Formats: sequence, C-alpha cells, structure tokens
Amino acid sequence: MPEERGGQAWEEVPGPRFAPGTEVAGFTVEGTIASGSFGTVYRARRSGRPYAIKLVPIHPRGDREAAALRLMRHPNVVSFHGYGLWPEEEPRFLVLALELVEGLTLDAWAARENPSALELVMRVLLPFALTLADVHASGVVHRDIKEANIVMREADGQPVLVDFGAAGLKEGALRLTLRLPPGTAEYRSPEALRFARQWEGEPYPFAPGDDLWALGVVLYALLTRTLPFGDRSEPGLNRAILEKTPPAPHALNPRVPLALSELCMGMLEKDPEDRYPDAKALAEDLVELCTQADGDWRTPLFPGGRREKNAAAPAPAVPGHPERWRWRIAGPVAAAVLVLGVFLLLVQRSGSPPALPPQHASPRQELAPAQVTGEVGRGAGPETSPLPAPVASATNSEEPKMKKSQTVRTLVAAGCVASSGCVSGPRQRPPPEPAECPPGAALTHERFGLLKEDYFHGVLFAPRGQGPLVVPVKEGDVTVEIIGPWGKIPDRTTFSGRLYFGTDRVYGRFTKATLPGGEVVPVCLQLRRQHWEFGVPLEPESTRNKFIIRSSVTVERVDSFD
Repeated sequence: MPEERGGQAWEEVPGPRFAPGTEVAGFTVEGTIASGSFGTVYRARRSGRPYAIKLVPIHPRGDREAAALRLMRHPNVVSFHGYGLWPEEEPRFLVLALELVEGLTLDAWAARENPSALELVMRVLLPFALTLADVHASGVVHRDIKEANIVMREADGQPVLVDFGAAGLKEGALRLTLRLPPGTAEYRSPEALRFARQWEGEPYPFAPGDDLWALGVVLYALLTRTLPFGDRSEPGLNRAILEKTPPAPHALNPRVPLALSELCMGMLEKDPEDRYPDAKALAEDLVELCTQADGDWRTPLFPGGRREKNAAAPAPAVPGHPERWRWRIAGPVAAAVLVLGVFLLLVQRSGSPPALPPQHASPRQELAPAQVTGEVGRGAGPETSPLPAPVASATNSEEPKMKKSQTVRTLVAAGCVASSGCVSGPRQRPPPEPAECPPGAALTHERFGLLKEDYFHGVLFAPRGQGPLVVPVKEGDVTVEIIGPWGKIPDRTTFSGRLYFGTDRVYGRFTKATLPGGEVVPVCLQLRRQHWEFGVPLEPESTRNKFIIRSSVTVERVDSFD
C-alpha cells in the first residue's frame, strides 16, 4: 500500500540500479542487498572497509529516516555514520551510510537454529525488548517491526534492529502520513486500523504500543510458524486483526510452554490498555518467566532440524502464581541470580556451532561505513548538523536507582547474551561519586541554548575524517571535540574534563568548553548513559589494562553529576 500524505499517495520513486564497481558518493558498490518502496540498499566498500549504503529519494521521508538513526547509538541498532547526495550535479537521492550487519534475518535464523523456548527468550526476545525500550526512550517508534527487520548478527549472535525507513519521531518532526502509517499490513495494530476506519483528517498518533503489538505478532510466528491473523493475500486480514482471537500458540504447537504462550497472547490483546505499557515491562516479565523455566523450556520448539541440545539442569523455580499472563517473583535480585544461572547453563554446548552461510541476502538488511563525514538532516529532523551526531538513546533521569529493569539490564550485561562484548578479567571499580556542576555552568547552558529537549550531542575522541572507530583511553584529564554545532555552541568547540574507569564502562565528566575563538566557559556535561546506566561500554578489544571505547560518543547536559 503506498504511503498516504494529505490524502495523496506518495508514489514510489524507482531507485537507481548500480553494477558492481560503480562509484557512488565515495563508495564502491559491490552488489545489491534489497530494494523497496523506501529505498535500495547496496553492499559497498570505502577505504577498504565494508559498508552498506542505502539510497532513498530526496523527500521528507528520507530525512526522517536519517533523523531517526541519528537519535540512536545502540549496539543492537544498525549504526548510522552520515550521508551524501547522488548524483552530485543534480541530487535526487540521499546516500545513507550504515553499518554492515552480517547475519540471518530472524525468521531464517529461527528456521535454521530451531531454538528452544528458553533460547528464544534469552537470545532474542529479552535483548530485543531492552533494545526497543531504548529506541522508544530516544523518541523514535520503528513502525515496521517484523522478522525481516531483525538481523541475528553473525559476529556476536545479537538481534539487531534495521531499516528505519518507516520510523516516526515523537517530537519536533513534520507528520508525513495521515490515515495509516507506513508499515507491513500483517503487523499493524488494531488501534491503527480503528483509526483508519474512523479517520477525520488528522495524522495517526503512533506510539510505542504499535511496535510492541508487532513484536507480539513476531513472537506468535516464531512459536507457531504461522501468522496469527493470516496475510494480505487472504481476504479479511484487517477484520481478523480487529475482531478475531487466534488460537493460543501452545494449542497449535504443544512444545510451547504455557506461560510463554500466555505472554504472547497478552501481547495481542485488542485493547492497548490490556497489553504491556512499555518494552521495559515486557523485559521484566521475560526474566520472570525464565526463572520459572523447567525442562520443557529446553526442548527445540519444532521436531527435526538441528540436533537436540544438551538439556541443562532446570533453574530452581521461584514460588509464585499466575496473575492472568503476568508472573510474580520473590524479588529482582533473586531473578537476576537465577536467570544468569539459566543463561550460563544455556550457552554451554557440545561441539562447534554450525557455520553460517555467506551473507544472507535478506530484505531490508542495512549496513554502514567506518568514519564517513557528510551532511545529516535536511530540516525534517529535530536538528541539522554537518556531521552525524552519534546519540545514545534518551533515558529518564528521574528513574529510581534500583528498579527491576535496571537489574534486567545488568543481568544481560553480565551474561553478555552471547555477545563478544565481555571484557576478560575486569577490575572491580565503582562509578564516580555524585558531584555538583562547576559555578556558572547553568548560565552557559542558557546562553548557548542547551535546552531540555536538546540536551545531548555527539563528540569525538579521535581526529575527524578517517580516524579510527575505536580508541584506547586513559583515566584522568581528557579533551574531546564537538561533532557539528550544538544549539549556539559552534563547530570545532572542545570540551575538557576527566575520565573515570568502572568495571566494564568508562565514565566522563566535562566542566570546561573552549570555543573556536579561544573563549573558555564552564559547562556540566557527562558521557551519556546507555541501558539506564552511566558512561559508555567498553569495546570487545579491551583488556584488564587497556580500556577501549568508540571514538565517537555522546555527552549530555546535566544539572549535576549523578
């Protein structure tokens, strides 16, 4: 279905077809990955590094995709490094530079791996729910969650969210669609369809709940190998989404644990009020279910396929009782300990895992270059900058210190969820103690327009241009350079402060800004938190004595150092 804009359809603009070896905006095309109504994705190379470049028509929709990607800096979201224009003489397309995510789409991975229910939750659903929580906290709604847009990264086994061509921004962006948002028909929520039926000319008020509903459809399909409401080739798809209740997954597939089946059906309740309020709540329940897991959770979901995995000893059950489709446990600390044990037992395998086939040419798979500089944002997004500002997801600074969602995130970090991001033998170090901002910082923030809605920005530890993607850092004094203007702070401004090392993160506090003209002013900035934690995570290359982080990170304006 074409996108609707003011009652008029946005006609698809056929993308260019490039033969291998073609030079496009500084990239050498190696082949086509996917093509759709929102653009064409190519495998490409620049300065010897592999990338994915996505060509999208110069249109507010393309600007929106770039703006959405700029708002996120997350290991489970395809990375964005900038964009160029093509052709240079009379530009008609944006060339988005994206991370190359090597791996299988979620449906292909599930068909090959035939995971158990416990593996599906721990390897896919839990980390992906945490990712969605961060995406939504950044002000972005993906609006096209489906198996083809979740790639199981070959390097570390993590689920990676790709293709933000349909993404919507909650704040400060022009609404481009009216009656129905872009997306895939089988995964649209009942509230979106009800809105379309009763449409009176206003844009659809999309929300994170649309993504969570779509994730429920994805889970149902993974558990049963069938879509809950049929597909668009069958008549009555929209009516089924609005009115019909599909059979519970365990009724179609007896290998699905009852608790997981009930959780899935809870995600597909027709009324948004009866579903999960946010992705964090979903993650919490997934952890709770894993603490209840018995031997049935370790059986592959479907007969045949790969060999049966060695069953690990069941995690001890926690006293509790079902309350509709939610569960209670003794406490978040107990949940963390038990699920970590479940995870560690889960990942023990005999023999070597089967080798992955070459790059899976899956639809909508996105990729990216190393350190590409170029224009970012053409006015449709919340801000404009000559360089992409890698931004971590926004979080609520008033979040209580010890919520269960924090425990869940700490748990995932501790187990690394099959990731290569664990640092061998980390030193146990606490984060720095809270501290006040330097005198005059608040006046600087006001003077340069560092407002509440624009409180984070990208900075570089390495020189601009073709600098390294990761850099070693030392504890103590440090200076970083701003990536493009921030409010009224000009480009080429530097921030000075100190770095502090934690167990598996680096913390940074910046108290002085030096403007290009030489003026020095006080500021109060800190390295941006991820996963509801402070600082930035260490890269996999780190060791006990060598701390390595991304060269481009994000700082946030704060009123005090937490």
